[in-house]
Amino acid sequence: MPSRILFIFAIPAVVTFVLVAIVGAVIWWPLVVLSIPAALLVVWFMWRRAQSAVLTSLGVRPPAEREGARIRNVLESLCLSTGIDQPELHVIDSPALNVATLSGRTNSLVATSGLIATLNAMEMEGVVAHSLSKISSGASEYETLIASAPWAVTDAQRRVAREWGVSENGMVQFDLSGVQLTRYPPGLRTALERISEAPTDVDGGDALGSAWLVPPESIRVPIGHRIEVLGEL
Repeated sequence: MPSRILFIFAIPAVVTFVLVAIVGAVIWWPLVVLSIPAALLVVWFMWRRAQSAVLTSLGVRPPAEREGARIRNVLESLCLSTGIDQPELHVIDSPALNVATLSGRTNSLVATSGLIATLNAMEMEGVVAHSLSKISSGASEYETLIASAPWAVTDAQRRVAREWGVSENGMVQFDLSGVQLTRYPPGLRTALERISEAPTDVDGGDALGSAWLVPPESIRVPIGHRIEVLGEL
């Protein structure tokens, strides 16, 4: 099990270790040797359920056939051309314009109904390419893990985990990586211009942080700066 996952879920692991050790010491001492396996089992279970826990908390649904046609076509095309495994597509009923990338045992793309209804095919391609660049880098897994159990992660752990996945200018880097996939900077740039004039915060979604195309304001790289960088390409 990767040490970084152990770090993220250190609190429930330590609590389990201590409880099993105490029970073993009081009831039957050989049980003490189960402390470490029990702690690792808790971490494994939390990792395994992380993605489904986040999807459940967001209240996602499958896209309707006609509703998801544009984004589904773009997703299939980009995944075929890049060799990236196609993530599952989910929809959140929200007027906000945003999309999140989740990673765990599989990958998921979570788009708001507002985004799907607003962006044209060119803009959607830019947004999806940004999301795929997060998947290929592995960055979205850390945000998924810390969002799956916010009660079990301290601010310090959350900060370190986000540094692993997304650097200070991470959104710009993912924008540039996405543009390399599409070879068409105006797609993502015009999408961000449109998004900058609309609400982007999704109810209950703040814990996902930089998994969003436009993260919560407290950790957000200004959209205007991202647009400016893309405009220079």
